[in-house]
Amino acid sequence: MNLSEKPNKKRTAVMGICLVGVLLLVIATYAAYTRQAYQRGTARNRDTEIVSFTSNYLQLHTTGTSGNAYVAKNIVYGTDEKKKESVSFDIHVYNYANGNTSLVSQKDITYTMKIEFKNGAGNGYKVESDTNSITPDNNVCEIKKTLIGRTANEDVFTVTFPGNEIDTLQITATAIPEKAALTNNQFLAATLVPCTTASKVTFRAEGIFLDKAEGTPMQYDGFNYGISISSGAADAVLTWNPAVLEIDKFFVEKLQNLITSKNLAKGELKFTMDQSNGTGDFLISFYIKDKSKIPENWSDMEKMIQFTATQKAQ
Repeated sequence: MNLSEKPNKKRTAVMGICLVGVLLLVIATYAAYTRQAYQRGTARNRDTEIVSFTSNYLQLHTTGTSGNAYVAKNIVYGTDEKKKESVSFDIHVYNYANGNTSLVSQKDITYTMKIEFKNGAGNGYKVESDTNSITPDNNVCEIKKTLIGRTANEDVFTVTFPGNEIDTLQITATAIPEKAALTNNQFLAATLVPCTTASKVTFRAEGIFLDKAEGTPMQYDGFNYGISISSGAADAVLTWNPAVLEIDKFFVEKLQNLITSKNLAKGELKFTMDQSNGTGDFLISFYIKDKSKIPENWSDMEKMIQFTATQKAQ
């Protein structure tokens, strides 16, 4: 255009409108992308509100599970600690996915922590939480707590007992929500065994659908799958049907330093786990790729995802 020519105002206005439209389209597309990425990177229950309830030692169990079915986990001490008047360890309870504070509960969780001492002499036991110190009544302590939602919070329970009861004492700990429906009818529990060798308890590896307590698989758009080992370190293998399910890519990225082999296209992930350094439990989200292949019952659904682990030599 010559400098002497006047710009066409109509053409300029149309170009401006087009540019604004393109810009709005880009913004909307990006917003949709980030919203989808956020949703796919989080585990939600059926009312679409994130509710996370996890622990460093305790594992989620379905309401009604008996005590003899609780996962058993070792608390390993050195032989010299058996000579101490008292020893202790900490139980942490979180309102977010263990190791991932972005998956935080959007609701308050009020629960009762119950800690019971068994097979000991019955003396020298104590549980501390915040500034409160509780001496067991008939070898049992109960503490009511509330984890405030929307921000990452945790409660810490320091369990103290005589050192000479290492290798004999067993401690059953349960964290039971006041409103079980809030956590998909799940509660936290474990049998904790203070010992001087990680072979004290038979090694166990377990993978469970945490959504199994409510409804059928076909009612879900994705699944929360929990894996754990009872003690020590292990080589783990997680497999799934890649034609039906997709593993959460955020979980794979978080696990990167522990992965020994991966082939996501074939639905296989191999990695190491170690209970002593906090990598003995994980919560994994799986998303549905083909709804038509989701079975109607949990028995068939459990064939879609398999978890195994082999304990490493101590």
